[in-house]
Amino acid sequence: MKKYIIPALAILALLVSCTKKFDEMNTDKTALTASSVQAHMVFGRCVYHGMSNDHQRNFNLNDDMYAHYFSEGLGWTDYWRYNEGWGNIYWRDFYTERLPEYHLINQILGDDTDYNGMKAANDIWNVILWLRVIDRYGDAPYKDDEGNYAGQGVPMPYTSIKVIYPDLVSRLQNDVALLNAPGTKTFGDYDLVYGNDWAKWKKLANTLIMRLAMRMSNTAEAATLKAAFSTAVSGAMSAASDYAHVHCDTYVWGDYYDRTFYDWANTFTSSDFMKVMNGDNPGYATGVVDPRRAFWFSQGFKKDDEGNKIPVANGWDGFPNGNYDIDTRADVKAAHGGSSTFAGLNCYDNDGFFFFNFHNTRKENLSWCLASYSETCFLKAEAVLRGWISGNAEDFYKEGIKASMDEVAYMIQQSGGTKTISDAEKNAYIAALPAFGTGETALRNVIIQKWVALFPNSSEAWCDQRRTGYPDYKSGVFTYPTIHPSSLVTSGNIVQRIPYPDNEYNTNSTMMPAKYQSGDRDQQSNLYWALGGEGKTQSKDQTPNNL
Repeated sequence: MKKYIIPALAILALLVSCTKKFDEMNTDKTALTASSVQAHMVFGRCVYHGMSNDHQRNFNLNDDMYAHYFSEGLGWTDYWRYNEGWGNIYWRDFYTERLPEYHLINQILGDDTDYNGMKAANDIWNVILWLRVIDRYGDAPYKDDEGNYAGQGVPMPYTSIKVIYPDLVSRLQNDVALLNAPGTKTFGDYDLVYGNDWAKWKKLANTLIMRLAMRMSNTAEAATLKAAFSTAVSGAMSAASDYAHVHCDTYVWGDYYDRTFYDWANTFTSSDFMKVMNGDNPGYATGVVDPRRAFWFSQGFKKDDEGNKIPVANGWDGFPNGNYDIDTRADVKAAHGGSSTFAGLNCYDNDGFFFFNFHNTRKENLSWCLASYSETCFLKAEAVLRGWISGNAEDFYKEGIKASMDEVAYMIQQSGGTKTISDAEKNAYIAALPAFGTGETALRNVIIQKWVALFPNSSEAWCDQRRTGYPDYKSGVFTYPTIHPSSLVTSGNIVQRIPYPDNEYNTNSTMMPAKYQSGDRDQQSNLYWALGGEGKTQSKDQTPNNL
């Protein structure tokens, strides 16, 4: 299916280059318009390119590093050294391509209720993309006082996160209502997430409501949003098969992990994450190997004189974040030469979570992760700790760990793999974990295991770290990096956001939040929902206090 979808989508490449109002577009006799394109093709393009466009520069060299899932071999963002050419791409693509696509789909579908499912899925996808903007940059042009949304050619000032988040929740609630009567029309082969399974789209919407409400748990808006959370719980994801993801298509060129790890050797597994996998992280020692390790990762190796790969004893170790000199580290040089003693991603084993096959793209796991049942379980555990819902937080926590292991097996089975994680392995792993505890101790345990389960969804993991302070630097779960002299973060503080693109400062500064109108590229001030509150800094030595 993917082999003919993407070339067809490429035909629409010029469609999104115009940001005029749509009534103006319709008078342009030479342009592709709502009357000359089909919604399903535009949606397929919006979904695929919403994840795949410049993945390395958009996410791998930013979110992946800040979430300590990966480290990089370029000497840049590992040191919290900002690169404008990498930081501005997602903003640019979202406002110039993804938003116009979203509005065009809505225009094509119109008011016919037979398209309700398609309209809801289009809106849910747009919310997912909005989160990746405001959770990285902060306040953003969203909607003006007249109700016009960004992306329709209407200049508008920046909207505060405190306004955007409740509006996104309201939109998702409306999407859930639409999916109660989805109609008969579908996106056909171009729904790359759920294949027009409206019941799963509805579960995704409810899980996202829970995610958004919990993101605001340290704010004044929490009192209102916790009601939305409580309502969404019963309709949220409930099984490993609800796992929301978009398959990578290695048939076409991209810069996902198949390229960054093995073609370019620009990415390594993070030492911090691998130590948790190995059970010997100094801030979270369990003494047991995580059963997911062999599915997610492969053992590092050396090559003999004949070029054969020989596993090395420390081959399950990752590489430290922000703590190397590429000119003097022989192991880094060797990795760039194709011989890595560090743990890699399990890409070549049919039972590997990241398995891909250039010769048969229908049989590969490599995908972008969006949301999951395990995330839902951890959200419920935290909600109990905060008094938002009733239930047993530790039970939800354990359910989340087991669900994550089931999701790993589910993904592998999609490509013909057969391995699973047994109940005995799940129970042995859980039994070795630190005592669950109460209050802040319990929350720390929940978020650290959620961080593991979210892998490799670094965008969401980085949000949780900024929101709760976990995994924490003080105990050593996260290793504090060497800060580059040109970093926008002062030594001792933690990176909190990606600066607005230079183009915004050059062309739209009067619309920006007051703090940034003078050209401030600050990267260490908290976002509105982050631990400690808006505009504050978060120290590596800070003891989180959420409850």
